[in-house]
Amino acid sequence: MIAFISICYGLLYFLIFNKFGLLKKTVGNICSFAGVGVVMIGAIIFMWYTFSPMSGDARMFRYILPIVPKVRGEVVSVPIEPLQMVAAGETLFQIDPEPFEISIRQIEGQVRRYEAELRLAEVNMERASKLLKMQSAAQIDMDTWTANRDAAQAAIDSSEAQLDDARWQLKKSTVVAPYEGYVVNLQLRPGAVVTTVPLASPMAFVSSESNLILSSLSQSAARHVAVGDAVDLVFTSVPGQTFSGKILRIVSAGAQSQLTASNQLPSLSGARVTDRWAVVSQLDDEEFARNLPQGAGGSIAIYTAKGKPVHVISKVAIRINAWLGYLTAP
Repeated sequence: MIAFISICYGLLYFLIFNKFGLLKKTVGNICSFAGVGVVMIGAIIFMWYTFSPMSGDARMFRYILPIVPKVRGEVVSVPIEPLQMVAAGETLFQIDPEPFEISIRQIEGQVRRYEAELRLAEVNMERASKLLKMQSAAQIDMDTWTANRDAAQAAIDSSEAQLDDARWQLKKSTVVAPYEGYVVNLQLRPGAVVTTVPLASPMAFVSSESNLILSSLSQSAARHVAVGDAVDLVFTSVPGQTFSGKILRIVSAGAQSQLTASNQLPSLSGARVTDRWAVVSQLDDEEFARNLPQGAGGSIAIYTAKGKPVHVISKVAIRINAWLGYLTAP
């Protein structure tokens, strides 16, 4: 882009000195023209770099969620394919539901048995109450059947809680997508046994709802960038096209500046200190963003509020980058 500005100034020299003859070709005029050109080009470049910065390390990032089942069991079906887009709630894989169905039937049988014991205890309590009034039964009989009734009710409550848990486990035997997205490197097959251990996640799910573009800027340029500033983005995988967006946030911190609890004094020896900050932006075209591959790289031009006079330079430069995408070496 600097070469382009220099060529434009050279064209201005041709028009002034050769085409229209507005100035004579004297040493003084040529030196003055060159000096003014150097100062002007330097000022333009300074304003451009400071108030309408560009970065060539823009990249599409997405959140990756390890899929950890809530229950353990043998996988009986995997109805999806690698990179297949699935909706939130769509089945990723099915764990054998039979053990959970058997557990539900067993607990339902226990509930029915305890309900029968409760009814018997209530009948005997009523009978003991009548006999007690007729002085044909002792108070201890009434106390016994009252205790039996309370024990049966407690058993029912406990079994119903177990039944709720068993039904929950049956529901969780169908593992579904937490968001819209896709699975990469799908190796899970029917017959595999999955567990609830997070470190043994059977697949990684990529959310297509988090379409974030991360890029880096020097701290001197980032200090003029604000949330909501307009941006233009180009991607190597989509040459010749420019996409609009906006700044979501500026991460004004670097990895080299963090301290962790230890018994050692802070030291920067051996660490490369960077003066760049991360900038997070989002594309306006949500449909294109969802279909853009994770890791797609490109360039970004940011249009700050203070850099309006030099916005045109970044607009031209970013579009040149878009068309140069056709010339990218394999």
